Amino acid sequence: MKQIAISPCSNPELELEPALREYAALGFGQFEGFSSWARSALDYRRDPAAYASLAARYGMRFSSYHLPPVTEDVEESLQEAIAAARFAKELGAGVVLFKAKTRPLYIAAAKPFLDATADLGITPVLQNHAGTAISTLADFREVIAGIGDARMKTLLEVGHFHSVGVSWREGCELLAESIALVHIKDQIGAQSVPFGTGEIDLPGLFAHLRSVDYRGNIVVEMEVKDSENTLRYLAGAHDYLQRYWAKPGT
Repeated sequence: MKQIAISPCSNPELELEPALREYAALGFGQFEGFSSWARSALDYRRDPAAYASLAARYGMRFSSYHLPPVTEDVEESLQEAIAAARFAKELGAGVVLFKAKTRPLYIAAAKPFLDATADLGITPVLQNHAGTAISTLADFREVIAGIGDARMKTLLEVGHFHSVGVSWREGCELLAESIALVHIKDQIGAQSVPFGTGEIDLPGLFAHLRSVDYRGNIVVEMEVKDSENTLRYLAGAHDYLQRYWAKPGT
């Protein structure tokens, strides 16, 4: 399951090394890095080689990295995002999640960011996330049209679309070939639940991704109410993916 990664949002209380150790033991080989919030966050001001070496100790690598957001202090925060993107490149992450506090800031900062990181060979993506500047299909349309640059790709955030009443099918229809990263959960309403017990048609999503020859990573997220069971549910999610993604139809 080379395309599967795990998000630290699943166990935000874990420090980096315990998170890597626990997820590796469940069979995951890739980890999506955060720059803040989770206790496993990676500080982009530090040496990326040390982080990469730690991950390798557990047979893990970093698949993608969340950049710090562009804020109203555009110049300073943009330089921080650029520095974080360079860190991600050295870390070995192929995709960075480009973020801004508002839709106008996304539009204003995107081209300078794209120009400044064009030499890195990384893929920047826009992420939808309920309650943020990009929550709905309309938000995505506005930002994509305002940026107007095909170098900026997108992240299909299945769970957060579901939380605002948007299906993954509608998301795929809008974002189409620009999708360079996919985040998955199963949910009932806005609540994350163990894979295979919710309302989201993940097997249908996987069939669609195979039909369009999707080559990017799929990041597993788990934010259940009974968080003490998260690792057990993630083991089940890994088995679920073995059945429906790695071995379709079995």
